Amino acid sequence: MGDAIGIPRESAQLHLKTIRAAGEISFKGYGRAAASMTALDASRLLIASVGSTFAKDSLEVLKRFSGLKPVSPRRRATDTLEDFLAKRIEELIFDIPPPHDIGRSAAWQQSFGSRRPAENALQLLEPVGKGAEKLARYAIVRWIDQTGRSDVLVFGPAGNGTVRGTEISDLTERYSGHRLFQIKAVARAALIDIAAVLKEAPASLR
Repeated sequence: MGDAIGIPRESAQLHLKTIRAAGEISFKGYGRAAASMTALDASRLLIASVGSTFAKDSLEVLKRFSGLKPVSPRRRATDTLEDFLAKRIEELIFDIPPPHDIGRSAAWQQSFGSRRPAENALQLLEPVGKGAEKLARYAIVRWIDQTGRSDVLVFGPAGNGTVRGTEISDLTERYSGHRLFQIKAVARAALIDIAAVLKEAPASLR
């Protein structure tokens, strides 16, 4: 996970220990023992690691974001953010080619390559500063569907209304008077690397 998102492995392990101590991770151990890591485990660890500046905050960040629900209009998806992101990772797991073929396969690039606007697979929006703890958090998930086209879904707190736009600017407009926000973005290439680890030997967790 650390290698996939570009943080030190020691930091990734601290995030992992923090949320696993709270029962949010199912697998045990590192190295080859990490082969039992599920896509949901990876989704939770990704949200906690990306959304947290310090490992001690991992669990609180996971609680703030993991349970967000789809708020885009005309969409019937009901999964929480953590479940939906896990499904996106699972799609990559099922269709990922052997490691030596990645980057050379035209079919792979057509189906799962980084492609605008889906190059940013996950964006987390969090207000910061005075009074921020009372304000809503949002997430945007973008992916490439089986036809090769990009798709998007916005997640937010239940009961906070639908969001008609799909950009960060559409979300920040929903805040009255608040002017400072933290935005974390995860490239699609990171999800591809995570899927490769889950399907093959978990080298990046050793």
